[in-house]
Amino acid sequence: MFQQAIDSFANITVVQIFGFLAPFLTAIWIDLRAHKSGEAVSMKDAAVWSVIWIVCSLAFAGFVFWNRGPEAASLYVTGYVLEKALAVDNLFAFFLIFKSFGLTTEQNQPLQHRILYWGIIGAILFRVVFLGTGAFIVNLSPYVLILFAMIVLWTVFKMWKSGGDDDEVDYSKHWSVNLVRRFSTVNPSISTGRFFSKGVTPLFLCLVCIEVCDVIFAFDSMPVIVAVVRDPYLMITSSLWAAAGLRSLYFILIAAQNKFWALEKAVLFLLIFVSGKLIGSAFGFHLPNVISLVIVAAILGAGVIWSLANPIPEEV
Repeated sequence: MFQQAIDSFANITVVQIFGFLAPFLTAIWIDLRAHKSGEAVSMKDAAVWSVIWIVCSLAFAGFVFWNRGPEAASLYVTGYVLEKALAVDNLFAFFLIFKSFGLTTEQNQPLQHRILYWGIIGAILFRVVFLGTGAFIVNLSPYVLILFAMIVLWTVFKMWKSGGDDDEVDYSKHWSVNLVRRFSTVNPSISTGRFFSKGVTPLFLCLVCIEVCDVIFAFDSMPVIVAVVRDPYLMITSSLWAAAGLRSLYFILIAAQNKFWALEKAVLFLLIFVSGKLIGSAFGFHLPNVISLVIVAAILGAGVIWSLANPIPEEV
């Protein structure tokens, strides 16, 4: 079993590594260059770049199809869709973090982009470590899937129990922020727009809070991606392509958070389906990847349709 876990990484070829890194790093560089001015991100810009990232991600699915076949391509797309779906709650939490630090006003909104981008770059690096470790563990024994299923169900329980209480949290007093304050001089001004100015600024504290919270989120979602996709190359590439487009998705979701209110419920059902799939896989029951992808898409689609069919009345 230990050798099998090692072989799951050894089968990754140089062509596959270069086929991912070349377009991925190029897309990251272009996005960074296009948004280096620090201006506010408009809905049009966020929508355009969301489409660009989705197109790039699907183009990579074409590379996977060409290099490894349709089964691998369907696994990659499944991992990508799962990562995007699980990011919905995380992005709403990021909004609450920004709100706690006073960065949701029109004047300070441009600062969100800079924090988000450094935060998402950090998230990409953390995901490589998490998913690489998870891929090794899950290939040691099929019964590890049962443990992962229990973690997923625990995540479902926490989401159901929270019931929207997160909006009462003051993230400016988060333990990670207090830890930085204990060992650093804090300059309360954000007028410079920098992370460091005669000490750390609230922008850096906000970045730290987002990174720490993302690590916690990644720990919750990692078992889902690892256990469903299993293949180290496919899970890492699908997760990273999804993570790279989260900045643009954030601005769209925040603008439409009331319109797609049922997506959170859909994610709960999605996680319950995934946990059942994991337990079944541990005992030898394999659901074809294409069917899994259809079910995932159907659950999320139902959340979108239900939201649009039953809109929340606008507050007067």
